Amino acid sequence: MRTNRDTKGMFADELETMMARMPLSKVRVRDLCARCGVERRVFYYHFKDKYDLVAWMFERDHSSAADGHTPFSEALYAEAHRRLWARRDFYQRAFEEDSQNSIYRYLLQFSIEANESALKRYLGVPKLARERAFEARHFAHGCVVDWLQGSIEATPEQLASDMFACMPKALRQAYAEQSGETNVSSLPQTSE
Repeated sequence: MRTNRDTKGMFADELETMMARMPLSKVRVRDLCARCGVERRVFYYHFKDKYDLVAWMFERDHSSAADGHTPFSEALYAEAHRRLWARRDFYQRAFEEDSQNSIYRYLLQFSIEANESALKRYLGVPKLARERAFEARHFAHGCVVDWLQGSIEATPEQLASDMFACMPKALRQAYAEQSGETNVSSLPQTSE
């Protein structure tokens, strides 16, 4: 009997195979299920749509990098970038899609939530002040998509280093404190 992770992985593997030959916009859930030998209801039990599957793949690749790395650390982001880079062709094709449910929108939301979570924990607040909320959102737009598409030339380690170097001070301190890299005193939740 397959586990949920095995079933999701089966869909992910087959989607990646299909996308080697066609863009995501041409992939049909019906065809994906036929190639996996399952009914469509099995797919929809696990995912809302094909974009949800791509988002799960991104999250799986990103979260698998956490093994052995300190949370919120530059080393973790470098490892996550290495894993994304290893599947660069797939992600480039996925990012070509610009629909309402695109992977770009998912990545943006993923980044915003990570930044907001780090700041809330660091500041010890349930809700961020306007300035910090703006900081979390603004920095989330980042450059990972441009990097995967070849617009930015950098190794995964260089990209992680550049991202941490450009982070707004409060966000950088929040990530540093949570990764255990430094002992930062409390920072007011106002403009710098």
